[in-house]
Amino acid sequence: MNFLTTSIESLGARVVGWFAVSYGMLAFLARAGLLLLHRSTWNSATFDVVVKQIYFTSVQILHVFLGYALVISWLIISIILSTARDFGLTEFASEMTIRVLVLELLPFLTALFVALRSGSAINTEVALMKVNNELDALAHCKVPPMQFEFLPRLIGGVISVVTLAGLAGLIALLMAYLAIYGVGTAGFEPYTRTIAKVFDFHIVVGMFAKCALFGLAVTLIPVTAGLETPKKLFMVPVSVLRGMMRVFFAIVAIEVVSLALKYV
Repeated sequence: MNFLTTSIESLGARVVGWFAVSYGMLAFLARAGLLLLHRSTWNSATFDVVVKQIYFTSVQILHVFLGYALVISWLIISIILSTARDFGLTEFASEMTIRVLVLELLPFLTALFVALRSGSAINTEVALMKVNNELDALAHCKVPPMQFEFLPRLIGGVISVVTLAGLAGLIALLMAYLAIYGVGTAGFEPYTRTIAKVFDFHIVVGMFAKCALFGLAVTLIPVTAGLETPKKLFMVPVSVLRGMMRVFFAIVAIEVVSLALKYV
């Protein structure tokens, strides 16, 4: 009986904790959204910080990411083509490649890449700023942390994930054409027809929305996790671990919901 009571209390505490975390993230996002719409936010200082965040999040790692996307695209395209030939479905290889690789796998892997590279760094930085009272010092000096520290990270994360996923998709489309039709223009018409068939208005809007949510997840969650850190230095690694686990589950949840909306 005591075990059952303890289990129910523990489950209830976890559910309450999840609701509290979700409410905190939504409240933080609402504050960021209101600040985003405020005219005074967009001064030269804020714009410079946003540009720097985009540079650190995407431009600085562009060569590594493109190599990463190139290798993954080549492997997946080879697997799809080999499987299609084995089952006599070669005529559907291009559409399968676009649907599996460009629409689903590459955006998901892009979000994971940015999360591991930048999300963890953001979480660590915000947690250290909280522990070292740097956020309080900024507020004391009338430098709003939301405007100059947090909002640029959210914007930079969304723009970076959307852009990198788009570049990876273009690379995959080019490699798929070369793998299926070879060097030449003979397959240009059927290939573009397939692309037009797959990328209708709803698919394009859905893909953009999914990538934007990925970008929001890999920045919003680390920032809020960092702000939850108690002012004790040894709690910083715990905060980063907690934040990155939340990011992973959020990315998987977004992908699952996206797949369900498309195919179920």
